[in-house]
Amino acid sequence: MNICKDRAFEVLKRLSFSRIAGTPGELEAAELLKAECEKAGVPAVIEAFEIDMPEIHEAKLTVTKPEVCEIRCIGIGKSGNTPDEGVTGPLLYIEDGLEANLIDAKGKILLLTGMAKPEVLERMRKSGALGYIACHGSIYDPEEMIPEIRTRNERRKPGEDANFPGVVIHMTDAAKLLNMGVEEITLVVKQDCDKKGTSHNVVATIEGTEKPEEIIAFSAHFDSVIYGTGAWDNGTGSITIMEIMHHFIKNPPKRTLKFVWCGSEEIGLCGSKAYCEDHKDEMDKHLFNINVDMTGVLIGYETAVCSCDEVVAKHIDFMGKVEGFPITTKVDMYPSDSSSFARVGVPAMTFARLAPKGGAEIHSRRDIFEVLDATAFIKTVEFMVKFSEQVVNARVCPVPRELPKELKEKIEKTAKMMGLDKKDEKKEEKADEKKAENK
Repeated sequence: MNICKDRAFEVLKRLSFSRIAGTPGELEAAELLKAECEKAGVPAVIEAFEIDMPEIHEAKLTVTKPEVCEIRCIGIGKSGNTPDEGVTGPLLYIEDGLEANLIDAKGKILLLTGMAKPEVLERMRKSGALGYIACHGSIYDPEEMIPEIRTRNERRKPGEDANFPGVVIHMTDAAKLLNMGVEEITLVVKQDCDKKGTSHNVVATIEGTEKPEEIIAFSAHFDSVIYGTGAWDNGTGSITIMEIMHHFIKNPPKRTLKFVWCGSEEIGLCGSKAYCEDHKDEMDKHLFNINVDMTGVLIGYETAVCSCDEVVAKHIDFMGKVEGFPITTKVDMYPSDSSSFARVGVPAMTFARLAPKGGAEIHSRRDIFEVLDATAFIKTVEFMVKFSEQVVNARVCPVPRELPKELKEKIEKTAKMMGLDKKDEKKEEKADEKKAENK
């Protein structure tokens, strides 16, 4: 195998910096990945796409009764706007936002445990509440991490104009609000919900020697979240598919390989969605997607989640036993870029090395290079190469095109919940204009 942990970790060190969706840092990372591909002799392109980048002008949360005090918060992008003076009402703690929690929600400001799932958000909107407060972090976070609240955007359905302003506070401040016995609270959110930005995918191609018209796509997102370097999530996935690319440079594949480094995964799988949309005319040629989201953590365990026929999950389990590589498998949707491929009918899967509770953490300053291990990383890559070779060079593609009925139903349910089943007319108009320009 032409894989090298020293080469991979040298690239990972250079990639371990803030790469937030739509920022100059994300573009810098895209250019780094493109340069690495070209240095290896593989042509690569950077493909730009539009993303939502709402701009928060003001977010303020003030307890007005029984005593006046201000609570640290950040606005939730695309949630909506309050009047200049804000909205004022009693605070109601609704826990997980079940229907029984929302019986008396009208005219109140709602405090929710964690973040609002789409179905909970819909219930809150219909309840007659004035706005909501979501929570982030842990009550055990050290003092220096409490101000580091991760930015969030709502996922609106195309054309939806719902106005339900929200903010995020730290979990310790949520506990403070409940212990205070707050009677009244004022919420202010002012933002430009419709502001757009530009993100990027990096796509490298190795042409197949025997069946160039058939495509196997390897993917990994390369963006990170605020406050962290994203070394594990997902710098490791990015260098994993880079090493797989190096292997197939020296061992030319029978089928064409696409290596897709996806931008803006952290704000809703935007890069993989854009890739599938921009390449929709060749999606029927994509036989399989192998996605990688986090590898190489020192204390961890291997898993493969297959958004495809169960024959793939069973084969990986069988192969793991043959190779002595411990890995669990299942058929399901995984909250990463493989889901975008499955949604357009391409069989897909995600490899990951995850950490147990109390081990390494993602989505915070704790996602650092020091929790990783090159030996664990290379074991995963070696197994992935052996599995990939079987699919890439098979005489007949062994992955059934048809997705299981249960999986299709889950995809449809998720798409409906997120509004992905409805056409975005503005996006379609832009796509048509782009196609006309190319002609």
